[in-house]
Amino acid sequence: MPDLVIRVYDVRFGDAVLVTIPERVNGKAVKRNILFDFGNALSTEGGNDEVFEPVIDDIAKRLGGVPLDLFVMTHEHLDHVQGFLHAAEVLHKTIKVKQAWLTASAARDYYDKHPQARKQKIAALIAYRMTQARLGAGAARSPFVDVLLANNNTASTKKCIDYLRDKLTDPGNVHYVDRTTDLSALQPSESARLSLWAPEEDTADYYGRFEALAAGLRIGDDEIFDFDDLDGAAVTDVELPVPPRGVDAGAFYNLLDIRHANSSSTLLSIDKASNNTSVVTLLEWNGWKLLFTGDAERRSWRTMDKHDLVQPVDFLKVSHHGSDTGMPPDEILGKLLPMPRPPGRLRKAAVSTYPNTYPGVPDDDTLDGVRERADLRSTRDLAHGKLFLEYRFPSKGP
Repeated sequence: MPDLVIRVYDVRFGDAVLVTIPERVNGKAVKRNILFDFGNALSTEGGNDEVFEPVIDDIAKRLGGVPLDLFVMTHEHLDHVQGFLHAAEVLHKTIKVKQAWLTASAARDYYDKHPQARKQKIAALIAYRMTQARLGAGAARSPFVDVLLANNNTASTKKCIDYLRDKLTDPGNVHYVDRTTDLSALQPSESARLSLWAPEEDTADYYGRFEALAAGLRIGDDEIFDFDDLDGAAVTDVELPVPPRGVDAGAFYNLLDIRHANSSSTLLSIDKASNNTSVVTLLEWNGWKLLFTGDAERRSWRTMDKHDLVQPVDFLKVSHHGSDTGMPPDEILGKLLPMPRPPGRLRKAAVSTYPNTYPGVPDDDTLDGVRERADLRSTRDLAHGKLFLEYRFPSKGP
């Protein structure tokens, strides 16, 4: 039987990872194809959309006229979701998709069912709008802040996600998944098994930084704030949170990081909260264990570990483009890629990244830590004209 093949595409600062699983059905050789994410950043060189055409062309060639068996959107960030919409609207190219898994919090009714998560999400949206207003359209600001503003723009992201759930495949084949989702009827392959380590069903914990802001805005069950209203409302219509009694107002607002000087910190907090809603998927095939992490950060890793999910893997897609915050804490990394390396067994890792998009990403110390434990390759190492990193895992197993 042929090898299982992973292609990690160079989409600059973004993700697109195609997994091709060989199997036999009724004596006939077939291939199952799973794509994790498709997008890149909107600002700086890390967001050049010229990369999308050769990638979608290669995916189509790899499919050979059959539909993609599964598309997994790990989380709601433009550098993971905008590729298919761009391909359809600008390149006029599409591929057929049998089913799609989207992170649970992308469901239209998610925040109606999870009131605490709703409070935190609204507080985060308001913090974003207040920060945006303080920066102003004409203000001098760093490219870093521009990337954070673009990547966390809910209006732009919504267009991409609406395309994924309404046009990419039959809406009846779109599933919103979390760690507790029953995948028994959704498995895209008979020979491989997919399981989910994250996110949690209720994502409120991922927005913990905004708890004080939500309380200050008096967001509750009878709150009048609405996501659609926020998208169209003037930020000046939103009242600032009121400091708790006895707390200095300056210290309170510094803590919330909503002053102009701390705008990047506010945006980073919003960015991390969304990253931690990433779908983290373990794929098991013929004894191989392959982990696809989206942009999960430390809060999510600690939750996975709390539920005793973390185990040794043979392939790791490095989270969040090689950032320090995407790396699990050392005690969890030791469970994921234990030392010493097992003799005679492949252990691979891949990172999709692009320099000078986010400060300190990729983080050299973070990637050196992975290199000690696995054979790491980066999309930045690709020779000119090369489109992807490729990994092969033999059917005979480890």
